[in-house]
Amino acid sequence: MHRILAVCLALTACAVVGANAPETKVVDVGSDFELSPGQTAVIEQGALSLTFVKVNEDSRCPEGVQCVWQGNVATALLVGPATGEKSPVTLHTTLTPHSATSGSYAVVLTGIKPVRKQQDAIPQADYVATFRVTRQ
Repeated sequence: MHRILAVCLALTACAVVGANAPETKVVDVGSDFELSPGQTAVIEQGALSLTFVKVNEDSRCPEGVQCVWQGNVATALLVGPATGEKSPVTLHTTLTPHSATSGSYAVVLTGIKPVRKQQDAIPQADYVATFRVTRQ
């Protein structure tokens, strides 16, 4: 009976951890891919790993508003080999840098959604960033 209870508890614990674990995507070099905060992309069997941590800044001009400047989004990332140490990187939509290098790879931020609305703050979980990784 104790053995059955232990197995049930172990399976339940795994299910709970699995439900909260961020999704990892396997992506191809040269292809655009989307990540939400907390998600990780792995390139070429772990030669490079990219985790979209969060949006640090969103000063984009809201939809339907006339602005002098289009604004900027700053994204926080962790970049490096899948099994090695990751470096914190900040990439921007308007300001520089738009890209960063890690080993023989370049990571480029190519877009961010959703569009900013006039009076609505965007929750972190709703952001989706588009990236592209190329070989240098």
